[in-house]
Amino acid sequence: MAKAWIVDLWVKDATEIGPAGERIKTPPASAQLRAITKLPAQFRTAKYGTGKRWKVTWHEDTDGTQRQRSRLFDLRRDADEYAASMEDDIRAGKYQAPEHAQQKFSAVADAWISSKKKPKPTTIRRYMRELRMYVNPQWGNQPIGTITRQQIDAWVTALQDGTAPRVLIRNVAWRPLGPSSIEHIAGVVFGGVLRYAHGSGWLSGNAMSGVELPRVIDDGEDLLILNHIEVHALAEAAKAVDGSAVDETLVCFLAYTGLRINEALALRVGDLDLSKRRVRVLRTWTQDIDGKRILGPPKTWEKRTVPLAPFLANLLRLLVTNQEKDAWLFSAKRGGSIHDHNWRNRVWSKAVLGAGLDGIGLNIHKLRHTAASSAIAAGADVKVVQLMLGHKDVTETLNTYGHLWPDRLDEVSLAVDKERSAALQLARAQSSQESIH
Repeated sequence: MAKAWIVDLWVKDATEIGPAGERIKTPPASAQLRAITKLPAQFRTAKYGTGKRWKVTWHEDTDGTQRQRSRLFDLRRDADEYAASMEDDIRAGKYQAPEHAQQKFSAVADAWISSKKKPKPTTIRRYMRELRMYVNPQWGNQPIGTITRQQIDAWVTALQDGTAPRVLIRNVAWRPLGPSSIEHIAGVVFGGVLRYAHGSGWLSGNAMSGVELPRVIDDGEDLLILNHIEVHALAEAAKAVDGSAVDETLVCFLAYTGLRINEALALRVGDLDLSKRRVRVLRTWTQDIDGKRILGPPKTWEKRTVPLAPFLANLLRLLVTNQEKDAWLFSAKRGGSIHDHNWRNRVWSKAVLGAGLDGIGLNIHKLRHTAASSAIAAGADVKVVQLMLGHKDVTETLNTYGHLWPDRLDEVSLAVDKERSAALQLARAQSSQESIH
């Protein structure tokens, strides 16, 4: 049976010896307890007048081992409330050891990071960066059991208006956070720590549950998409930087396959099948937990086989002639793989300027939008585009590119009308035939 009891540490029963030598205990009268400062000496314990007066005691069952726990209070009413709450939690199976809820958020966050086995090192580094910059400045020293829904709501609002505590790294200028950033910082990272604490049995509930984060609006109609002429001009400008056909082909490759830059730069000649005009995406350049550039596998759904347009296959054929299968598909002039940061500074920025595409916000990653747009215009359905881009599911594809598929509502309604008319005509013909007979 769940039970917590309260002990008065200042007051005791007076003990007397009866006529027959028996020990007789006499409690103080109510009036004496009300005048606690004048309590007769025989009712005073050794702790009388020092420290907290009331002790709540209960039994805790941890891993089958029972032990006694207690907590001290100054006021009886506080002790009563705590004892009642403790009994309710024990009966409901929600009891948590007090020291668990007293753990600092930063310590629990470290445990959460250590528990992560599936995310890529780059993802872990992002978690750690956002903890350091945005989360721990607000919550790091706070016991996890004292975090409330109201505090979280106020913090999310502060993240929106730029008043939340933060620690900037390497003198990075402060910029207001958008909905996507807040969703990741508050929902994925901060929320992940609380979910970990709850799942570990350190919290009886999750204060993050039900918190509303800013709505992420993906306005796909504002996608930056290049036309074929602009892609050609960009590729020509890349080649003009230092006369490299590799740079020209890489621009075309990114714009028509939709591969991410570090997926493309991790390709080897053996990943190509020019007879079938296909390329296999099996690895990507990424970073380890210390920021060192390493080769790693893409996420499961990002491993894929992507089709190549005939003109692109011809460009690639020129690059791989007489090359070994384990050679880099896009190699630097001195051999070895191309580093995306170096290529961005050395070639890409100059090519954008040379093609007259500066000032529109074009970056390398946005060439994926051009690839998706070209595929859709050529008749590719949503599943093909999903597989081509390595999206986790079609929802991501539709949310980003759904507006690019032609509106077929009129086509559907006209087809229904045609089907209805044909059915009615057939029914009338059959009815007329039956009337004749």
